[in-house]
Amino acid sequence: MAPVGGAFRIANGQLVPANLVETSSSAPSSNPNNASAGPRPNDQVILDDLIVRGSICAGLDCVNNENFGVETLRLKQKNLRIGFDDTSTFGSFPATDWELTANDTANGGANRFSITDITAATVPFTVTGAAPSNSLFVSSAGRIGIGTATPVLKVHVAQGDTPALRLDQDGSGGFLAQSWDVAGNETNFFIRDGTNASLLPFRIRPGAPTSSIDIAASGNVGIGTETPAARLDVAGDAVIRGTLSQLSSRTVKENFELTNGKLVLAKLEKMPISTWNYRGSDANDRHLGPVAEDFHEAFGLGTSDHFVAPTDMAGVALASVKALQDEISERDQRIAALEKRLHDLEILVSRAAR
Repeated sequence: MAPVGGAFRIANGQLVPANLVETSSSAPSSNPNNASAGPRPNDQVILDDLIVRGSICAGLDCVNNENFGVETLRLKQKNLRIGFDDTSTFGSFPATDWELTANDTANGGANRFSITDITAATVPFTVTGAAPSNSLFVSSAGRIGIGTATPVLKVHVAQGDTPALRLDQDGSGGFLAQSWDVAGNETNFFIRDGTNASLLPFRIRPGAPTSSIDIAASGNVGIGTETPAARLDVAGDAVIRGTLSQLSSRTVKENFELTNGKLVLAKLEKMPISTWNYRGSDANDRHLGPVAEDFHEAFGLGTSDHFVAPTDMAGVALASVKALQDEISERDQRIAALEKRLHDLEILVSRAAR
């Protein structure tokens, strides 16, 4: 006999098919969901308001002397549902039908409480059984707590270890799947690439000072300053673990003028160059070079007399070296000419001595 595959479940000592759908224990008619069929022989139609000064139990499993406790309304049977059937048909009046759904009807289904959009056949809201207290909490101030009953901001997420939010592009829209996590704990606040080996491309450590990274309205980025004056403004020392490259292509430059190297060298000769330290830094943290005011006054480079561009400093040095090289070449030529004259004189003197 060939093997048979499948699954089964045992409940209350009986085999229960996996695809079994639970039905009510009894039904007053053969079509209990047909609301348009009109009153049935045993229905009670009340053509006036109904006021019950007590509790109500509705459902096939209600019993005489039901113990309500503090409940005013109790629904009691299998497949509990409260339907909202909007019969609007005129003009543009809203007519979506809704349902409060308690638990799945299928064998092995979910224990859940849901709000179901009957018209659109969607379930926009669900709470599963055993969800912890304050899984979702809305305060009187309109603040939303997730995991807390005392939200202090518009959205407050509380968890014992690394509260996080996931941004998940799941591929259903036709784009590649990609997930990001925004999270924080006692070690750092971080953004995690959930798709690529949980890489952490962005991290902030607790205690980081104000304006550690500050992006101004102009788009300028400040590191250690809230008023960045350039695309990148670093207030303090900068360590580059690699090569610093500045754009210097001929294709991005214009208004070229040849430099008089001798004039540059003469200005450099007059410029004070000293060692110093920045205010507020260790006195032993010494540096060598001119001050920006003197550099700007001598060469007129840049737009500020408070900053010196490394490319300008290097340009002055290169122009000066080139001017010195020209002077050396000229002196070499004069020395060579003098040596030739001396050599010629020595020959003449030697001949005269004979």
